[in-house]
Amino acid sequence: MKRLFLLVICTLLAVPALAAGPLRVYVGEFNAVGVAAKDDTKAALQALLASRLNSDKLLTVSSPGEAEVVVGGTYLAIGKQYNLDAFARTAGGQTVSRSYVQGEGGQEALFGAVGSLADKLSSDLLKKLEGGSVPRLALAATSPAAAPGVMPVPVVQARPQPADIVRAAQPVPSGDLQRAPQGDIIRPQALYRGSPNTGEIKRLDGMYNLLAAGPSDAKGRRLLFMAQNQSVAALWQGDSRPMTGFGLKPNQKVVSLDYVDSDGNGTAELYVTIIGSGEVESQVWELKNNKLIKLAEKLPYFFRAIALAGGVPKLYLQEQGRGEQQYYGDVYEAKLQGKQVVKKDKFPMPRYGNIYSFNQFKAHNGELLTVVYHESNYLVVYDKDQNELWRSNDAFGGSELYYQVEDLDRVRVHGDKYRWYFLNQRIQVTANQEILVGKNEGFFVLGNARTYKKGAVYSLYWNGAALEEVWRTKDTQNYMPDFWFDEQKSELLLLQLTQREDVVMRVKGATALQIKKVE
Repeated sequence: MKRLFLLVICTLLAVPALAAGPLRVYVGEFNAVGVAAKDDTKAALQALLASRLNSDKLLTVSSPGEAEVVVGGTYLAIGKQYNLDAFARTAGGQTVSRSYVQGEGGQEALFGAVGSLADKLSSDLLKKLEGGSVPRLALAATSPAAAPGVMPVPVVQARPQPADIVRAAQPVPSGDLQRAPQGDIIRPQALYRGSPNTGEIKRLDGMYNLLAAGPSDAKGRRLLFMAQNQSVAALWQGDSRPMTGFGLKPNQKVVSLDYVDSDGNGTAELYVTIIGSGEVESQVWELKNNKLIKLAEKLPYFFRAIALAGGVPKLYLQEQGRGEQQYYGDVYEAKLQGKQVVKKDKFPMPRYGNIYSFNQFKAHNGELLTVVYHESNYLVVYDKDQNELWRSNDAFGGSELYYQVEDLDRVRVHGDKYRWYFLNQRIQVTANQEILVGKNEGFFVLGNARTYKKGAVYSLYWNGAALEEVWRTKDTQNYMPDFWFDEQKSELLLLQLTQREDVVMRVKGATALQIKKVE
């Protein structure tokens, strides 16, 4: 009888799973915030949800490699209040379902909460499965069928070759740049160990979250524009104090800052995208005699300066929509005429694309492709006909900068009368068609609550089938709200939030501007 049992088990293991069977789901480890026994809670959540999801149509598996859908989430406890949030993603990284439950009762209420969450999640998954939103996969056999009574032998993966090793660059003395070795390796940017007064890193008072770079003067100092929530400053690189600037009203907030010559008169303008009481009311300024002079205001457009496919930077605009469709219509090239901004050529956006989430680059064959941020921060590449070619498995971007629009219909369902819109960092493309994106990671990212703790800049290149990494910076030890790559000088400007403001403790916010040489 024992031999017969082993024979049946081994036969079942050798048969490939078919897409017609139940949906294979792997429940990963949950994040737990605000609980004492964090590790025990995470393990309990994982086991409970896996047990509750298992049914005749959903089969929970023991590893992500066997799964068609991976489930993860976060458990947040504040006092006796709790929020249990879960997501389901396909093997390709596409988010296909999100569900959450809220309540009170502390950890004693976990059993009921996990059951309710499982009901919501499984119902949504099965509904989307029937509608074709969840792609099915068949697990192919990776080894010959095992002989009767013999357990399959695990396959040992070969070690990576030296050319694929992730090799960190060692710090070098001031003024001595380390050159990266050739080959398929990750090339972290070697950084200067110079003193702060040489301009490599500078501490600034205030929580700046936006950066726009201008030209350099005869002394080699770069003109910089930086913005906090309610103010904009202009300063020379290396200076601690702004030479000029302006403030906004309490109900206004800066969400984008761009410096570009849109009218072609040889003088660039500063385009400040402002949200006031939920409405776009942008302004245009010009720097004259070290003073910022206002040229136009109350413009109903989102602005962004973009160098498409590494070309000449141009000004683009998009109108504001309503509800979930906050970015309305196509993106247009724009030009300043007097106190007004006029539309020129339009750029229809692919799915997930808007003025703050896209750029274009050229493939090896010269085809113009578009890269955008997915709503969950994955990178998606489209061809000229807006067909999706590829999407990343890792999420990039990540920003704490947001604005709110009042929506009273949300109160009954969500308990919040505002819709929150987060502004991602720009996607920059170089003349060599390298795609530069930021990536922030944090210790607290749950819904609208975001606190990032480290950031990096990645350079990616289209190899004909996917975006692969060319180089990346070392992680900062702070949240990186913005960055800019000066291609002419091969310098990367990183904005870092080094001190968060705390009104209660009377702690002032501080920012650091760091410059890294890219060679």
